Amino acid sequence: MLDIVDLPDAETLANLTQRYPQLEPPLLQAWLDLMRTSTDCQRDLDHFLAEYNLSQRKFFVLILLLRNPDGLLISQLAKGTGVSCATMTGVIDGLVKSRLVTREPHAQDRRALMVIVTPSGLELLDQVLPQHYQRVNHIMSCLDDSERQLLHTLLEKIRLRLQP
Repeated sequence: MLDIVDLPDAETLANLTQRYPQLEPPLLQAWLDLMRTSTDCQRDLDHFLAEYNLSQRKFFVLILLLRNPDGLLISQLAKGTGVSCATMTGVIDGLVKSRLVTREPHAQDRRALMVIVTPSGLELLDQVLPQHYQRVNHIMSCLDDSERQLLHTLLEKIRLRLQP
């Protein structure tokens, strides 16, 4: 996570434009605002999840497993969270140690293991998710329906530009 706290003012951007003519201050300012908001959202979520000894990655793995009660392969969890299988193996090790998930033999492939959320993992989600949804509701309620739709549309346009 990148902490963008000291954002440039208009004078700084004007000076940078002298040195780097390809800089378009309104575009950079919009990008910096987006990055700052993203960082603030992530920091806020990290702070909330820390109360439950969870990282964002562990939280998202538990949510994926909640949506897939028959379990998922490590490769599926890695793909679903955008990390490598090696990274996901470490995440699962921590969740197993905390008794939030188990590894079970795959029904058709004896070489593979399914990761399944445990009753303790479900109990934790039952504590965390209602509060998480209340927090999200509070944060996003400052926007009306049309603003939320506009935000969704604008973020989707940016996301499409980021894809290779």
